Amino acid sequence: ADGTKMAAVVKNGNIWTSNNTGATWTEVTSVGATKEWSWITSTADGTKLAATVHEGNIWTSNDSGATWTEDTSVGAAKNFVGITSSADGTKLAACEYNGDIWTSSDSGGNWTKDTSVGAQKKWMAITSSTDGTKLAANVEDGNIWTSTDSGATWNVSLSGGRTWYDITSSA
Repeated sequence: ADGTKMAAVVKNGNIWTSNNTGATWTEVTSVGATKEWSWITSTADGTKLAATVHEGNIWTSNDSGATWTEDTSVGAAKNFVGITSSADGTKLAACEYNGDIWTSSDSGGNWTKDTSVGAQKKWMAITSSTDGTKLAANVEDGNIWTSTDSGATWNVSLSGGRTWYDITSSA
């Protein structure tokens, strides 16, 4: 919320964190070998982070990125792209390219696959309101979808075959 804690992911690299508004950065090597990181999200206070790996899993941190835990509860490796977090980190949502949207209501401890939108889609990105109840996600060459119940149900908000890449929302 105040911009002092930052985190970034490197494709085919590591996660980097800063605790001083980006004046200096620290490379995090606690996840082992470098990975093809896709997206990263943070809580409002920067203590809880979650990141996705292309053709991998979701990783979470509860200590501002010093240490990370791989979450394998979604099963085999997925092609995760976007991920978003509520302000307190209890609600997370992630999307997979050529796949589904996944949600967690316990900071990534357990994940639920959402199949309410029908066939798997080329999801690109996802965003969340502060409390995690309002979500929006975009499909490459497809539609923008929204949810007002933390991802339990979804509706097409904007249709049309545009090449959507990213999406964000107000708190």
